[in-house]
Amino acid sequence: MAPSQTVQIWNQNDLISEHNWRVLQSSYQNHQWQSVDIAFTNVTGGCLTEGSELDTDFKALRILTSHGEPATLRETAFDTPELRQFLLHTLSAPVAQGQERLIKLVVPLAKGYIVRSDIITLRLQDCPLVDQTRSFTNPLQTYEGHPNPSLLPHKDDIALPEILSAAAAIILVQPAPLGDLDIVSSDLNRELENRLSFQWIIPEPARQRTLALVEANSSHPEDGLSLYTAAEALGIKLVVLDNAGHWLESPHHVKSCDAFIPTRLTNPPAKEMKDNILDSLRAYGKPVDGIITFADTYWPYVAEAANVLGLPTAPPEAFRVATNKYHTSVFAGHQAYHASSLNQAISISQEPDLPYPLIVKPCGGWSSEGVYRVDSRDTLLDAASAILASRHGPEFVIEPYCDGPEVDINLVLLEGELLFFEVCDDLPKSADVNGPTVGALNNFHELCSVYPSNLPEAEIELLRKSFLNILLSLGLRSGVMHLEGRIENSTVQYITRDGVSVLSQRAKDGDNPPKAWLIEINPRPLGMTGSQIVESTYGIDYWGLALLLAVDDKTRVRALASPYSKGPQYTSVMVFIPADFSISCEGIFDSDDICKDLLSRRPDLAEFISRCGCLVKTGQRIPHPSTGRNTFVAYFNVFSRKSHEEALNIAKEVREAVRYTFI
Repeated sequence: MAPSQTVQIWNQNDLISEHNWRVLQSSYQNHQWQSVDIAFTNVTGGCLTEGSELDTDFKALRILTSHGEPATLRETAFDTPELRQFLLHTLSAPVAQGQERLIKLVVPLAKGYIVRSDIITLRLQDCPLVDQTRSFTNPLQTYEGHPNPSLLPHKDDIALPEILSAAAAIILVQPAPLGDLDIVSSDLNRELENRLSFQWIIPEPARQRTLALVEANSSHPEDGLSLYTAAEALGIKLVVLDNAGHWLESPHHVKSCDAFIPTRLTNPPAKEMKDNILDSLRAYGKPVDGIITFADTYWPYVAEAANVLGLPTAPPEAFRVATNKYHTSVFAGHQAYHASSLNQAISISQEPDLPYPLIVKPCGGWSSEGVYRVDSRDTLLDAASAILASRHGPEFVIEPYCDGPEVDINLVLLEGELLFFEVCDDLPKSADVNGPTVGALNNFHELCSVYPSNLPEAEIELLRKSFLNILLSLGLRSGVMHLEGRIENSTVQYITRDGVSVLSQRAKDGDNPPKAWLIEINPRPLGMTGSQIVESTYGIDYWGLALLLAVDDKTRVRALASPYSKGPQYTSVMVFIPADFSISCEGIFDSDDICKDLLSRRPDLAEFISRCGCLVKTGQRIPHPSTGRNTFVAYFNVFSRKSHEEALNIAKEVREAVRYTFI
C-alpha cells in the first residue's frame, strides 16, 4: 500500500475538507485494461455551504505527500479543468466524517488508440453501481501500453497525480456500506468486464476521416446533437450540406462541423439533387472519405453522387426500392396498388374483392405520418384525399393490413455480414386499438416500444432470416438498417391485462405457419430518441456506427457493434406521450416541461426512468392528430431489471402520471 497521503479542498483561504486516500488491492486486469481503486476518507467532515460556489483554480486542490510536500495537478501532464472539477466537486460533496468513497480508474494496458473518446461513459450508462463517470481522453488518443501493469497499484512511492494521469476514465462508485468497499469493487469489476469486453483500443494507426452529410438532420440546435457528439468522439470531421439559413451557419455553432455548404435540398427531392451535391463538394475543395444522409428519400441521389466520387455506397436502385413504400411492398410480395391522384384511388376502390382492412400511406412518408387503416371504400377515398393534401408528395400505396404483432428490427451490416441484430415490440398503436371506426380515419400513433422483444424465439429468428435476405437481395450489404414489420399468423397475440397490453398464446388457426411481414425499410438508424434506448439497453450507438460505415472504417465498426457480453442490461420501454387534445381546442400547449414535473412529483417512478424529454414548449401550437401528423409532447425511457412485466407496469404508471393541458 502506498504511504498515507492527503488531499485538501480549499475555497480561497478556507479549508473545505481534507481527505486521506489509499489504493486498494482489489484491482482487476485483462489484456486491454486494468482497474485501480482509490478510497478517499473524509477526515474533516467539512463541505460547501448551500449556495456557495467553489473556486476551481489550481490552488483549490492541494495534494500533500507523506513527507508534507505539496504536489498539485498543475505539475502533471494530466491537468485539465474537467479533472479538477470532477475531483473538487466529488470530494467537497457532503459526507459523514470517516466515510469512505470509492473511485475506480480504468487504465488502458494495450497499445493503440481509443475507439471513441467517450466509450467508457457510453458503456456505463445506467450501471447501478456507478454514481458518475468521466472520460478524460481525446478523439483518436493513442496509448503506449504498460509492460508491467500489475505494478501500478503496488508501487510504494506512487503519487495521486501519477495514478490519475494513467487513466482513460474515472468512475465515482455509489456509496457503499461501511467495510464493503472490496465487495462493491469486485461487483463493479465484473460489470466492467461485461461492458468493456470488446476491442475498445485499436492496434492500428489512428486516422481522422472526413464525411459529407447531406441534410443536417436537425432543424434546431436542441435536436439531433447526438449525431454531432458521436462524430466528435470518433474523430470524424463533418461537412454539412443543407439549405442556406440553417442554424449550423451561425458563428455560435461553428465547432459542430468542419464546414457548412449551402445546398438547395427539397423534399420530395428535385431531379437535380445529385448535381447540387456534387457542386457543393467541389466548392468544399477538399477530399472526403464518405457521403451519407439520414433523410430516406435523399438516398438514391446521395448514392449516385457517391458513385461519381468513387466513395463506398450501395446501388442507387436498391435505395429507390427501399425508400419507396410501394416498391418495397411489391418487392416483399404484397398485393399492392400505386396511385397519385384521387381518380386513381377511385379506380382502385372499384376493384372486386379488395382485402379490407387496407393500409393507405404515402410512398415517401416518414414518422408514420399519413398512414391510415381503412375498412371501407369511403374511408379509403378519405385517406387518399388526406395524403394528397399532406406534405409527403402525391404518390401513395394501398396494401393489405396485417394484424399480427408489430415489431421494429434493427441491424448492423458490414459487407453482407450481420454484426448486430435486435427486435423490439411495438405495442398496439392507435389504429390497432381502435379498429374499424365509422366516419373517421384511423392513423398509427406510437404508444410504447419494448426492448428486447417478448416474441417467441422461433419468430425472432424468422424475422432475422427473412429480413436479412430481403436486404441482401436488394443489394443493401452495409449500413445500419431500421425495418418495421409484423408476424403474420403469429403464435401469440396482444391481450389487455390490468390495463397493459401483453403477448399471450394464441389459439391455433389452421395450418398456416408464422410469416415475416415487411412494412418498410429505412436505410438509416431509427430516430434519435429511439436510438438512445438501444444505446443504454445494449451499449450500441447506431448513429456512431452509421458514421463509421459511411467512411468504411471496418475495424471500428466491428468493435462498436459489440453489445454487452451478458446481453441487454434490462427490459426497457419507450413511452410515447402523443398530443391528445380536443379538436375544439386551438392546439396551443399550455404546460411547462412535463418531464421535470413528473420527476419532481413522482420520485418513486424517477428511479426507473433512464432518459426523458419534453418535445414541445409552452405556447407552441401543435397540429391535431386528425391531420395525419404524429405529434408527441414527450417521451420517457423506463426500465426494469426485474422483469418484462414490471417494465410494462411502470410504463403504464408513467403514462397515467403525466399531466399537461392544451387551450
